[in-house]
Amino acid sequence: MTIESLRCFCAVAETGNFRRAAERVFRSQPAVSQQIKALERQLGYALVNRRTGRLTAQGEEFYSRASAIVRSFNALERDMADRGPAGAGEFRLGASDTTAVHFLPPHVRRFTERMPRTRLVITTRSSDAIAAQVLRGELDLGLVTLPQNHPELEEAALFRQRLVPVVPAGHPLAAAGEVHWSDLAGLPMLLIDRRTRTGAALREHFEQVGFSPQVVLDSGSFEVVKRYLAEGAGVSFLPEGILTPSDTGLRALEMPDLQEIVIGALWRRDTPLSRAAGVFLETLGGTVPGQRG
Repeated sequence: MTIESLRCFCAVAETGNFRRAAERVFRSQPAVSQQIKALERQLGYALVNRRTGRLTAQGEEFYSRASAIVRSFNALERDMADRGPAGAGEFRLGASDTTAVHFLPPHVRRFTERMPRTRLVITTRSSDAIAAQVLRGELDLGLVTLPQNHPELEEAALFRQRLVPVVPAGHPLAAAGEVHWSDLAGLPMLLIDRRTRTGAALREHFEQVGFSPQVVLDSGSFEVVKRYLAEGAGVSFLPEGILTPSDTGLRALEMPDLQEIVIGALWRRDTPLSRAAGVFLETLGGTVPGQRG
C-alpha cells in the first residue's frame, strides 16, 4: 500500500470513473486500474464495483480513511516545501472561470515575481466545482463566488461586484443612464445559467423585486452572453468588473437596489495556509489567517 495507490483509489472514488481518475492523477487508465487491483489483493476484498464504477461497502469505509491520509500527506508535502529555500514547491490555485479571466492575471504576475521558485498550477472550473476540489484537498486555495457555507471550509471575502443592467450600444435604453424594472419588463433577457452561484443569486433577486425575466438565452458563460448582447439579441445583468474597454458595443446602466455578489477565497479549515497561499492572498489584498511558515 503506497501513497500513490491511495491517491489513485481516492480519484476513482471521487470521479466514479477510471478514465477521469487517471486524468486527475496524471497516470494512464491501465496504471490506475493496476493500483486499485493491487490494493484489493492486499486487502482481500473488492473496493470498486467494476460494472457501475461505484464503491463497494468496504470501499466506502476504506475511502473515509484513505482520503484523510491523502489530505494529510499532501499537507505534509506542502509544509516541507514551505520550509525549503525561497518557497520552493507547488501551489495549487483554483478559480471560477470568470474570476480567472477578468481578475486573476495581474495578481498571478505579482505572485510569480514574489515567489519565483514556486510552481503555480491554476485550475479553472465553476465556483462549486472549485470548492469541491478544495474540500477534497486537490487545491490549496480557491477563488470563487461566496458563500459556499461548508463546515469544513474557511472563507474570506475579497471584493464585491454589482450585477448591472447591460444593453447593446444601439438599444433605445443605451442613452438612458438609469433604468427601472418597468423599463426591462417584456424585453428579451440573456442570463447566466441559474445553476451558477451568480445565476442563482440574480434570479433570487428577481423574485424579491417581483420581476419576471423573459429569458431567451441561458448560458454558463458570461463571454457567450456578452457576444449575443453585442449582436443585439437582448439585455442582461453582468458583473460590472467583466466589462472591458474592448466591449465598445455594450452599455452598462445604473439601477436602484442592484444585486451584489461576493468574490472570495476559501481553503480547508483543518489545513493551515501554506506560505505560498498566504503570499497570494496578500497580493489580492486579503488577510492571511492561520498561515504557517
